[in-house]
Amino acid sequence: MAVLPSLYLRQQLNQASLVCHCPNWQILIGGFAIFGPLNLSFSMAGATTTSSPLRRMESVCRHLLPASPPILYQNPLGAIRLESSPVIIGGMVLDIHAKPSMQPHPGTTVPGMVKYVSGGVARNIAECICKLETRPFMISVVGNDMAGDFLLKYWRSAGLCTDVSNVFDGSGELIAGVASVGAVEKFLSPSWICQFRLHISTAPLLMLDANLSPDSLEAACKIAHESGVPVFFEPVSLAKGSRIAPIAKYITYTSPNEIELVAMANSLSPPEKYTFVKMEQSKNKAKAVEYLFEMLSPAMFFLLEKGIKFLLVTLGSNGVFVCCKESTSLMDQRKSEMMSFSTPLLQKLERCFPSNMLVDLPREGSSRTCVFHFPAVSASVVSLTGAGDCFVGGVISALCGGLGMMQSVAVGIAIAKSSVESEANIPDKFSAATIADDARRTLLSAKMMWCK
Repeated sequence: MAVLPSLYLRQQLNQASLVCHCPNWQILIGGFAIFGPLNLSFSMAGATTTSSPLRRMESVCRHLLPASPPILYQNPLGAIRLESSPVIIGGMVLDIHAKPSMQPHPGTTVPGMVKYVSGGVARNIAECICKLETRPFMISVVGNDMAGDFLLKYWRSAGLCTDVSNVFDGSGELIAGVASVGAVEKFLSPSWICQFRLHISTAPLLMLDANLSPDSLEAACKIAHESGVPVFFEPVSLAKGSRIAPIAKYITYTSPNEIELVAMANSLSPPEKYTFVKMEQSKNKAKAVEYLFEMLSPAMFFLLEKGIKFLLVTLGSNGVFVCCKESTSLMDQRKSEMMSFSTPLLQKLERCFPSNMLVDLPREGSSRTCVFHFPAVSASVVSLTGAGDCFVGGVISALCGGLGMMQSVAVGIAIAKSSVESEANIPDKFSAATIADDARRTLLSAKMMWCK
């Protein structure tokens, strides 16, 4: 029951005789009881159906009857299609890169360069996938502000802004970062994600970044699990990587760096028992890789026991560890065949991957744990900010294009190399010939570290 105390309206209604058919709703307006859904007609001396009292009554009805639920507008780039696409859920943010031209000093400013770059782990990965001709379906939020306007040049969405401010040293390494991604946690809620159940359940792969709230991560993982869709978890940072704890059993792929790997393992094993001590800079790559394996293998083996299928541990200039069980099944090839991949790149890759190269896990019946090492490709470093995201984007695109796990990792490393040689997080374009050559070189240099 709603009461409208407008004296003027009562005076207008007192001049009219009201006829109403009233099966369900009851609304009290002044001295009249009106029931609805409403079928109203008025008769008044000298009045027509367009009279002022009628218009007022129609207006009152529109305000007092139960309102329709609010319409939430989806990304227009994705709403027009429902074909199988990898679904990417996570942050779309504006990066502010500040690079000093001299050694920074606390408490004062130094000359340098500041620029705005489209960023966010999920956004970067989605853009990389798109430039490799695999069409992703992105779920994120941006705000109606300067940052949002900047980001909407590539995607159009609605929400509140998320901003990242990164501070680099003179060589381009990230030395500090403050991320404001509260809007991602607030608006990418479980109920919002569930609206995209159809997209997720028909996807060849679901990629989640750890900017999502734990509840949203779990909701998305459950939808994927029910449909047999593999899940790729990107830990984003040391602080957020621990969000894998309640969803580890759903994760097919994850790509932490050394410290994120240890944090993820400790989040599943309280009290903390895994540690990582960075090795002193060494020109002996083989010695560095052996040291990293010795330090990280306990955490890697533990995470596999907790249900993760493939660990892709990024080691910066030392390459990537791929850790898995020999019996692990690869992603659904039937779904892979639906996906496109860069045709020129695929043609070059097919020619440059000989049959005697390291191939995917040979014995389905075995439960041995295997660790492979893929070296990084030497590069002329310009910026390192998008390397990890480009690696993931390259791996996902290659997997969705039907390549094997090992080949996909080699492609990811080649894509990452292109990224570090670019000012932007994601290069404007990729050279199919260069990526194919770099991937081939990486795959030829890959070796098995452990298989027991």
